[in-house]
Amino acid sequence: MSERQLNRNYLEARDVAGDRVSLTQRIEEYRELQPSNEVPLIICETDNTASQAAVPEVSVRELDAKVLRSAIAGHGALIVRNMFAETEVEALKHAIDEVLKVFGLSRKKRASTVSPYFNPPENMASIMPGKEEELASLRYFNRGGGAAMCVEAPSVAESLLELYEQQGIKDLVTEYLGESPCLSVKKWVLRRSMLPIEQAGWHQDGAFMGEDINSINLWIPLSDCGGKTGAPGMDVVPQRLYKVASSDGATFDWSVSDELVQSGRIYNRPVAPVFNAGDGFFFDHFYLHRTQSSEDFFNVRYAVENWFFGSSTFPKSQVPLAW
Repeated sequence: MSERQLNRNYLEARDVAGDRVSLTQRIEEYRELQPSNEVPLIICETDNTASQAAVPEVSVRELDAKVLRSAIAGHGALIVRNMFAETEVEALKHAIDEVLKVFGLSRKKRASTVSPYFNPPENMASIMPGKEEELASLRYFNRGGGAAMCVEAPSVAESLLELYEQQGIKDLVTEYLGESPCLSVKKWVLRRSMLPIEQAGWHQDGAFMGEDINSINLWIPLSDCGGKTGAPGMDVVPQRLYKVASSDGATFDWSVSDELVQSGRIYNRPVAPVFNAGDGFFFDHFYLHRTQSSEDFFNVRYAVENWFFGSSTFPKSQVPLAW
C-alpha cells in the first residue's frame, strides 16, 4: 500500500483469503508463548507526581517516543492531533459499518459470508482460554455495544497494520515499549456507538489485563466527539497512576466508583477533552477513564481501539497476536 492510499476501493480489492491466512499465522505465533517475568516495566513509580489538570497535546509532527514516554509518565496520556487523513477516516468508518452489518445478520448467514469485512481466522475459538463459549460471549458483548473485534475482518486488520507501519506508528510503539509490539485479539476493536449512550463505569484496563505488563493503547476517534459535537467523547482523569484503584462502592469489581473519582483522593478531577476525527489518543492500562454518557447525544461516534503490548510483557488472557 503506497502512502495515503487506504480507501474503500483498496480495502475491497484485497486478497481476502491471503489476509485470513496471514492473520491466522499472527495469532498462532503466540499460542505457546508465555510472558516473561524478567523484563522491567517501562513506567515505574517515582516521587514526581505531575499536577497538570489537563491532557497534554502535540501535533503529529512533534510526536516521537521521547514525547510519548514523557506524557505517559507525567500525565498518563497524550492527544496527537490530526494523525490520520480524512480519506483514511472515511474508509475506516465505512469498514466499521460493513463489519457491523454482517454482525447484524443471522448466525447462519454470517457463517456463509466471506468478504473483506468478515472472514474470521479459523483459530479464533481454539486460541481463546474459554474456547467456543468465550468467543460466543465476546461476540455477544461486542454486538450489544456496537462493536466488533478487528480480527473478524482480516483484510481490515492487515490494512490497518500496513497503515500504522507506513505512518511510523510501529516504530514509535517499538521504541516506546523497548521491544517489538504485539496486539490483542480481544482488545483490538472497531466501534460505533449506539444511541442513547448508557452509563459507563470509570475503569482502568489493567483491572482485567493485569498490572505487570507493558502496554500502550492508541484510541482513534473517527468522529468529532466530546464538547458540543453531539457525539460522546471520554471523561478522563488526567493523572499518572501506578496501580489499579479500589473498586469499593463500584458497580463491578473492575470499575471505580464516581464517588472515589470525585472525592479528591485521586488528585486531579476529571476532564472531558474534545477530539477531532483522525486524532490519536494514547494511554496505558493504568489510565482512569470512561465513555461519556448522556441522553442528549445525537451523533454516532466511530472509533478504533488498538492495544499494543511488549512482545515479552503481554497479558496472555487477552490473546496476543504478532505484528
